[in-house]
Formats: sequence, structure tokens, C-alpha cells
Amino acid sequence: MKTIVINGSPKKNGQTMSLTNELISKINGDIEIIHVYDYMPLKPCLGCEKCKTQSICSQEDYFGDVLKKIEDADCIILAAPMWFGNISGPLMSFLSRLNVWRNGYETRKDRVHSWDKAGVLVMTTGARWKSMAKSVEATVEFYFKEMDALMLGSIYANKTDVLPSKNNFYALTQCSYIADQINTWSKNKEAGKNYVYGYSSWNYMDYEENRK
Repeated sequence: MKTIVINGSPKKNGQTMSLTNELISKINGDIEIIHVYDYMPLKPCLGCEKCKTQSICSQEDYFGDVLKKIEDADCIILAAPMWFGNISGPLMSFLSRLNVWRNGYETRKDRVHSWDKAGVLVMTTGARWKSMAKSVEATVEFYFKEMDALMLGSIYANKTDVLPSKNNFYALTQCSYIADQINTWSKNKEAGKNYVYGYSSWNYMDYEENRK
């Protein structure tokens, strides 16, 4: 199994990566970490709509290399601090470039969902309001859909201003649980068993359409 971590924090050793490292230390297979800030400045999607007819982004930069890494991965972990009730702005800009794939599924019709990837969200915040993460999960689900991934779960550490994520017992317990889910998912995939499970509000509609 190949896992790719997309870190949307400007800190490579901050609260978000501290918690993410706890997770990936328990995951089998190869792991690669992409720090979004290493790719800055990277323009967000410009809305030029050229990818409605062409399969590559009109912006000539290194995002195409990132897409190849995502394409080759089995598991994708989006790691981000929560800023103003959402994932970090640079990560949202980074992921907006997935529009080239969205148009592949919906407009050009040269991409077909196979749901052969697993997706996990890791998020940290200094805020105390734990349920704030629900709206972020809905946002991230959309990005996972474009990456052909079903969400296996999310890990969330709040109040990091007073309780470091690496000391958050609840979040660390989530890490162990989600790691087990990922490893089981990988074994099922390698064994040819059913691995097309996880959450997306879209895949159920696709399954129903395929049954017709």
C-alpha cells in the first residue's frame, strides 16, 4: 500500500503533523509526505474552463507531478489546521486544482470513478468547539471525491493551545482506530475482497445508477 500525506500546515513539526505522525507510524506500506507550503506560490484554479475540453491544467507548473502522486496512491491523508472554521487557505487553493479531474468525470467523460482509494482527514485547532469539524468534513469529502477516494474516517484534536495534539488521548485513540481501518482496507484490496467502502455522499448514487 502506498499512502500519501498532503499537509496543509505551514509548520512541518507543528500540531497537525505531530498528530499525523502518530497515525502514519501505525500504517503499513510506503508513505510519502507532501508539504503544500513547499509548492508555494502555486496558483489556485483560475476558472478558465479549459479543462472542460482538455485533460491537463492550462497552468504550467508542478501540480501535474502532484496529480501523478495522488493517482498512484492507495490511501490519501489530508492533514490541516482549522483556520476560521475551515481547512487552511493554501490547502484549499492547492486542492482547487483538482477541477481538472472533476471535469474529467462530469464534462469530458474521460474519467470514471472506481472508488479504489481510501481517504482520511487529520485536523487540529486551538478552538474548543469540537463540533466545528463537521462542516470541514463536508468540504473535504468533496475533494476526496475528486481524488476517487472514499472516507474511512477523520481524526480531530481541538484545544491544542492548552493541550498539545500528541497528548490528546481521544485523538491518539482515533489514530489507532483509523490506522487499523486503513490496514484492514489495504489487506482487503490486496486480497481481492470488497474494499469499496467508506463514505461519500456521491458513491451511493453511482451504485444505484450502475444497477440500472
